[in-house]
Amino acid sequence: MAEEAKKIMKPLGKTVLSIPKKISKPFPKIVLTAIQRKALKGEDLKKYIISLNALILNSMDSSTKKLVQEILADADLDNKSLFELGMYSYLNGALQEGSILVGTSLTRDISNDFNANSYAGILINANWSAQAMPICRGLLSSYPENDLVLNNIGQAFIGIGEQDSAMVYLRKCLKQNPSHPQANNTAALISKEKGQKEKAVEYAKKAVENGLIDGSMDIIEEFDKSGTAYDFFAKPKDLPDYFNIFKIKKPMHQKRVEDEQLVKAERAAFKSEIDRMRGELSEIIRKEQELGTKQLNERIQDLQKRLFAGEKLDVNLGNPWFKKAGRIFSNKYIQVDVLKAMMREEEQYTAKIAELENEYDRNESKIYKDFAEKKAQYVCNGEGTSSGCINLERLAAEECKAIKELRNRFLVNCATVAESYDDKQIHWAAERFFFQSKWGYLLGPNEHLANVNYYKYADEYLKNISKIMTNYKPKAPACENLEAELKKFTFAEITAPKCPINETINLGLIALKSNCKETSITLSGKKNSSLEKYKIQFKQNHQKAQNSLAIIYVVRKDEVKLSEPIKKFMKADVGVKVELTVQGFLSWSKDNVWDAGAKGMATTSIWAFDTLSGHGGNMEATAEIGYSYQAGLNGDAKLLNGFLAPTAASLPEFNYKP
Repeated sequence: MAEEAKKIMKPLGKTVLSIPKKISKPFPKIVLTAIQRKALKGEDLKKYIISLNALILNSMDSSTKKLVQEILADADLDNKSLFELGMYSYLNGALQEGSILVGTSLTRDISNDFNANSYAGILINANWSAQAMPICRGLLSSYPENDLVLNNIGQAFIGIGEQDSAMVYLRKCLKQNPSHPQANNTAALISKEKGQKEKAVEYAKKAVENGLIDGSMDIIEEFDKSGTAYDFFAKPKDLPDYFNIFKIKKPMHQKRVEDEQLVKAERAAFKSEIDRMRGELSEIIRKEQELGTKQLNERIQDLQKRLFAGEKLDVNLGNPWFKKAGRIFSNKYIQVDVLKAMMREEEQYTAKIAELENEYDRNESKIYKDFAEKKAQYVCNGEGTSSGCINLERLAAEECKAIKELRNRFLVNCATVAESYDDKQIHWAAERFFFQSKWGYLLGPNEHLANVNYYKYADEYLKNISKIMTNYKPKAPACENLEAELKKFTFAEITAPKCPINETINLGLIALKSNCKETSITLSGKKNSSLEKYKIQFKQNHQKAQNSLAIIYVVRKDEVKLSEPIKKFMKADVGVKVELTVQGFLSWSKDNVWDAGAKGMATTSIWAFDTLSGHGGNMEATAEIGYSYQAGLNGDAKLLNGFLAPTAASLPEFNYKP
């Protein structure tokens, strides 16, 4: 976590680079001795270091001098370990001890120019710039374009008060390595000293960008009040792809009506994953907050005890990076500009989608209106209107196609706007997370509270990218149900008005049957009498406006009912009846067209009624052949109908008794 932040806390390099902390006024000029003006190498350099070590050793107090001598006398300490121990001592503030140990290591391997440059850097930072000068000159003669060597000799000239000479070598260093933090820092301090504020800020920003050097940060704070001084941290060149890092799958944008269900599924999965990740972060934040608060309280209590005991303390509850991170964290671009841009982009996106939706609604209404006018020319409501049905079906298909094309254009336009919106929101969210997770982490008083800051900004990142869920609403395919129904039924059947009535009532010898097509009343002969097989039936056909009266003779009738055990278990009255009849009939229409004849008919009925409520219905199929005065010989067959015809209300309450 916060790996970038942790990297900052590592040493800046493997070699010592001199870093003057402050130039409040010019260093007093130091006149170099003859030996200090030379470029020393090889045996001459070795003799010089031995004599210099002796001078430093003699200036130490007895206990320190003894410790150093014991270390140098340790036969088990090889030269590499000696050098590393000297560097460790120097980096921990023991400048004299560090310089002697590193210097001694160098005398044992005088051709090691890398160690020689580190030794020169130690001398410069210990304010022994004059003593470092012959070592720097010797390295420069061998490495005239090496940025590390050029920087150290430039720092050495600053140490003896020669700013102009220092700038000559610092410029050469920056030509080789423009991002060199120490060279930029010293150049910034010199430019400030000469009153060149803009140049000082320019050098200081490069120094901070590559090394977070205090002196340069002070210059920026003094001369740049814009809040944008640290934009180079806020606008990284290589922004991480957090979508791939966190394995988040961005939902697709709908561009075709056929993708409606897929888009809904991907959006739901995206939202679910974001919610899951935020839930996990919430729990981590809670635990880290508890640990961090506990550790901070213990630190405060320890400091209080030491203060009450009279101990002098430099109280610092934070960490060494707190001040630096605080200066950078307040960056205007991240904390103000990006937030405003995100809100402004969201408003513009919402307005654009609303504009596209309004345009879509207008165009859709126009399509429906235009086709309604075209459809009004045709009729499809029964016999004799087949051409009207064909034209209406054609117009319905054209209307569906027009709506589908309109929706697809709308979806493509919305997807184009949404992609641009998403790219910007995701980029800005990533910029904020990259910046805040790094510098916010360094603002934590301890590691646990630093983790709290990091995970809070991770949660904010997830919250920001969830805004892409505010995309336009998906659109379903137009006329999907109609296309499915046309695979099973004709257009006339689909568009036929649905009958709200489908009732059959038996009252002893009288049976009443009524639906939208016809109403019939049948009078049956009394059972076990000579009239048992005879019926008189009056029928009125509502669609043809035709009435008929028939005398029916039942040739055969068979009936099968559900067995009693099953009937009791299901609490239903279910059965099948087959009836063969012959009949003579007389019919007349509202136009006084009369007809008469005879026909044979086969009828199959299936019924089912709830024995508790009496609710139920029946299905019927018929086949007939006959001869009439008007039509001559004719035949007809009708499929099952009854249960398949929807009703507006439940059937009358009664027990079906055939």
